[in-house]
Amino acid sequence: MKTRILGAVMGIAALSGLLVASPAQARDGVSSAHVKPFTSGAGRDYGGGSVRATVDFVSRTKVAFRNFTVRDICPGDNLPIKARVYWYHTDGTDGYSAWRSDTNGCGDDGTNFGNFTRRGSKSISTVFVQVCSTYCDHSQARYNQYVRPGS
Repeated sequence: MKTRILGAVMGIAALSGLLVASPAQARDGVSSAHVKPFTSGAGRDYGGGSVRATVDFVSRTKVAFRNFTVRDICPGDNLPIKARVYWYHTDGTDGYSAWRSDTNGCGDDGTNFGNFTRRGSKSISTVFVQVCSTYCDHSQARYNQYVRPGS
């Protein structure tokens, strides 16, 4: 009897493990970065901004970015906020997308540039999003589970 109960418990535990997100699934997700508004030493106000995108690794050489949104944050300094995607290849080289700017002022929604895909012949190991006003910041790195399993 104890053997059957132990076997049933072990079977349920094994099946439960299948329902937990694997490390590969944890690599995809939302990436975001922001720069805070600030006042310079000369008393001039500079606005900040943010970038947000959902990262979806499709293969070793392909990654999709969904709802790539750039938002300008007041105070209004009449300068657009700009953002891009940055990536590292497994051979040590890097690359980046074109800049995209929110030029709509200080709206709550920013500018959604929709979806785009980065693909090439080289394996992509890491990606992040970068946002810049008078200074830049970037998101935490997202690792490609097809290149770095378990990272």
